[in-house]
Amino acid sequence: MLTGRLDVAHEALDEHPITQAAELMRHALTDVGVLPPRDQAWAHFERWLDRFLTGHPTAIARVLGPYCRWSVVARTRLLIARNGISDGTFDRARSSCRIALAFLTHLEDHNLDLHTGSQTIVEDYLEQFPRHLDQLRTFIRWAADTGRATRMSPPPSRWIDPSTSYPIPVYRDWMHRFETDETIPPRTRICGLLCGTLGRPSSAVAKLTRSDITDTGDEMTVTIGTSPVRLRDPLPALIRRQIDAPRRWDTDSDWLFPSKLRAGAHTDYSMMVKDLQILVCSIVALRGAALLALAAVMPAGPLSDLTGISVGVANRWQALAAAAYSGYPALRLE
Repeated sequence: MLTGRLDVAHEALDEHPITQAAELMRHALTDVGVLPPRDQAWAHFERWLDRFLTGHPTAIARVLGPYCRWSVVARTRLLIARNGISDGTFDRARSSCRIALAFLTHLEDHNLDLHTGSQTIVEDYLEQFPRHLDQLRTFIRWAADTGRATRMSPPPSRWIDPSTSYPIPVYRDWMHRFETDETIPPRTRICGLLCGTLGRPSSAVAKLTRSDITDTGDEMTVTIGTSPVRLRDPLPALIRRQIDAPRRWDTDSDWLFPSKLRAGAHTDYSMMVKDLQILVCSIVALRGAALLALAAVMPAGPLSDLTGISVGVANRWQALAAAAYSGYPALRLE
């Protein structure tokens, strides 16, 4: 940049071959006001979308482009506005694009398109790929609403897919490992235990502050929703280690997990997801198992408060867990 060979712009840093160095430079230039702030998660998704939409047959591109750039993007922005960014926000957006492409390719392989294909081809596709149901339903509804599909209707939506949850023995093994395995970094253990205990996404864990922690010495609580939750061992000891750990900079920050790249910011939730992926642990399946376990013993009201999901979603998790409660006791801490 000093020699003029690289423009002082986000786009130039996007193309730099050494990603970590480029990101460090981006944060530094943004902090001092040389570069304007930019939502990196959106930027990464838009660059992925540009690559994804390249090189498809014309007939597919005419449908796939508008769906991905208009419908998927608009729906993702709406979900973020309502619920914030969660562990799977952009994974779901990418999955919606990929499944739309897979279905359009399936139609082309059968010498059909959205106008000539019927409900039979939808059922045939779902027999081969049953886990694509929800994203395909969204795509077909969009195609029908925009006049692109005239003989297809959205298939019925299931409530919840149990395959997004670890089986109970696997869930217990992971929780035991997070509790006892000292070779796993404390940040990863804290994230795994909180997500696996409270059913919260890693994005909520990443935003925790030291002010959210109340430690009397005998017990520790964390306020991650609207009510404090008492933490069981070994979480208090792990969180104390995290609080006392030396910080590269930003020593006055209140973040429990301060960023190592950018002063004044918390660790990006995607780093926690990657930490778990290195262990071959799916945070979505871990949270799913936690939600099933909680839904089996808690009514919808406190379940919604504890986990951050809506009451309607809590009711569906309860139905899946075969839990039936007409009221709920005082489960919150005084």
